Amino acid sequence: MGEWEISIPEPTTRVLKLSGRWGVEGAEELHQAFTQLLEQATDIGVALHVDLEGLEDVDLAFFQVLGSATKSMGSNGLHFVNIPEHVMTKAEWIGFAPRHVVGIFRKGA
Repeated sequence: MGEWEISIPEPTTRVLKLSGRWGVEGAEELHQAFTQLLEQATDIGVALHVDLEGLEDVDLAFFQVLGSATKSMGSNGLHFVNIPEHVMTKAEWIGFAPRHVVGIFRKGA
């Protein structure tokens, strides 16, 4: 199962850092991590970033939680950063391409 932590590098920024392996076994915990992140975004102008650099492996459940979190944010959006190539590849392999969830994954993001 993976690990997560929320940091506040600036007063108007929250960063959820994910690492390790995230799959169906950790889906509920991942959902809780996003819930806590979203609760910290009640103030207008707080930017939410999700750092994926430390991910080792993910499965479909991981992408389903990401999609749900993104929908919950509405127009504010989550900013995904440091996306490993193997996560991009898996997203495309399982059919979770950028055209399915606009704004989640973009090469070079």
